[in-house]
Amino acid sequence: MVDKFFDRPGGFCATHISLEPSIYYEVIELTEDLFSDINRAGDPSSLSDLEKKHLPLIDAPDSVKAGEPFEVTVEVGRLLAHPNEPGHHIQWIVLLGGSVTLAMVELTPVSTSPKVTVTITLDKTTRLRALERCNLHGEWEHSKEIKVL
Repeated sequence: MVDKFFDRPGGFCATHISLEPSIYYEVIELTEDLFSDINRAGDPSSLSDLEKKHLPLIDAPDSVKAGEPFEVTVEVGRLLAHPNEPGHHIQWIVLLGGSVTLAMVELTPVSTSPKVTVTITLDKTTRLRALERCNLHGEWEHSKEIKVL
């Protein structure tokens, strides 16, 4: 039975496992150092399960009128459900317009879902960037260009 799950940003996760009557610790080393950089999808036509669970997908119109409000939804786990439990969850989602922060939401495991909708306006064509952080698999990014007419 797993008693505790420890977040290890350096690429390690430790679980305290109780087995009656003995107790021992198991250290699991991640095969890739997912915390050393922002993770992005490799080949969009053949995503791995890890990528499907972690990409913060952006749902927004391809083009908008300058200065006119529109909705943007960022969702993690749309392609393959991401766990949402105390030991494995999405901690936050950030939406950027270029390098400017447009929205930032912290999430609580179990009680919240990793899906955020905000209303924004743009004055010029902009690449929207969505970032999220999984407590076990680091930060992930996905982007979409919005053309302003």
